[in-house]
Amino acid sequence: MSLKNLLAVLIFLVGPLFGSTLRAGELNVDFKTTPPSKLLRAFVDPTDLSLLITDTGGRPIEQGTVAIRLEAPRPGRFFSTDFPLVEGTVLSEMRLPLRQGRANWRQLFPIRGAYRLSLEVVSGDGSKARKTFVFDVRESQKKWLALAVFSAGLVVLGFVAGRVFTGARASAASVMAAGALLIGSPGMSRAQQPAGMAALQVEPATVGQPSEVRWRLPGDSAAGGRAGLLTLTITHLEKKKVVFAVEKIAVAGEWSMKFHFPDGGEYRVAAVGNVPGLAPVRNEQVIHVVGVEPPAGAMVPVLSFFIALIAVGLGLGRWSKLRAAVPI
Repeated sequence: MSLKNLLAVLIFLVGPLFGSTLRAGELNVDFKTTPPSKLLRAFVDPTDLSLLITDTGGRPIEQGTVAIRLEAPRPGRFFSTDFPLVEGTVLSEMRLPLRQGRANWRQLFPIRGAYRLSLEVVSGDGSKARKTFVFDVRESQKKWLALAVFSAGLVVLGFVAGRVFTGARASAASVMAAGALLIGSPGMSRAQQPAGMAALQVEPATVGQPSEVRWRLPGDSAAGGRAGLLTLTITHLEKKKVVFAVEKIAVAGEWSMKFHFPDGGEYRVAAVGNVPGLAPVRNEQVIHVVGVEPPAGAMVPVLSFFIALIAVGLGLGRWSKLRAAVPI
């Protein structure tokens, strides 16, 4: 057997062991975020995400689609994020057409941690490529500052309570009740508005599980063989932030995606469809996402940390009061 044939046999046998890089020689996949990943912050501003698919010669492929799956960071070891039910779930799942080898969309990252973006590309000639990107999103500095101020406030509260209660008969239950007034927060859930039979349809949304968002061409446009350009935007009404957006993607008949609404608030889902020969078609729905109480595993460590801060303050306050009462 010649060296060339031996090399071909080895590639055939060993190639499948490398999984996603099996067909990397046919298509190259590049992923970029704007701003760069090192500047990304959780729940601050939407991020522009872009893909570039090229052939072996570095030329963008002319036709094709890319299946996109974005997964949220996994739960932390001790402290949870602002949205515990989002951790480890699928944030969005969709298929976008490639235009000059490119696909673009915008997404707001709700929590800190390592995100996982899985891609499967299929070109017009049947070539395929799979690739996975992992990138980090850091916590906002404003939230760290707010946590520091709140923690200092709990220590001060405990310090004052320690001085007040030292020398007087006060039960531990009264102290714990004071801490509970600061820490406790009521939950809220809202019902989902029914989706009509319009071109835009959104499944009832509940925190913790993705919902399907579907848009179809109006009237008999699909039956007539027409294709349209879809612009779809999802906006958090209370925060006034765009959490997801795609612009002018080619749609033939119908387009759908899975999207995870991170919290129990109100969202506006707006779609604008442009079909040649027709006026722009606009659809809009306000979605009331049903909130879910965070699991105990996410709340207990945080509550324990805050109660420990109050206990530290109580100890310091009591120590300072007893020290001042000792005659010199």
